[in-house]
Amino acid sequence: MVYTPTVQTFKTKFARGQFPYGTVLPDILDQDITDAIAEAEAVFNPGLYPEDYPEIGTLCELYLAAHFLVTDVDAADSGGQTRLLQNARSVDGVSESLEIPDWMKKGEFAFYSTTYYGQKWLILTKPYLDGAVYAIGGATLP
Repeated sequence: MVYTPTVQTFKTKFARGQFPYGTVLPDILDQDITDAIAEAEAVFNPGLYPEDYPEIGTLCELYLAAHFLVTDVDAADSGGQTRLLQNARSVDGVSESLEIPDWMKKGEFAFYSTTYYGQKWLILTKPYLDGAVYAIGGATLP
């Protein structure tokens, strides 16, 4: 059973300065975290993760909530402009090129690959999305 994270669980997980928590904007408010957890819950499938290790599912849901929090903060900062996938940029003679694996940037995964936290959620969740395939020897009778 995966446990829905709380605001305090979120703050404990991301306590190394990843997010500037506070009670006044532009800091991250408790309501921002609550909203991000609710968004994560809307798309999170707890059935993907092993029941005997609930901390794995909870960890994945925390990263998914962090992804939604970052996208919400970015949307507020940009006035609602979308953030597209970028694999190259150049400023004042300095060039940077980033490459995300194809499976992450195609189809339904593309949205999650736009933030570090979404990518981390994908990496942690991928083994449960792929499943396991086993071959069992045997034969059928006519």
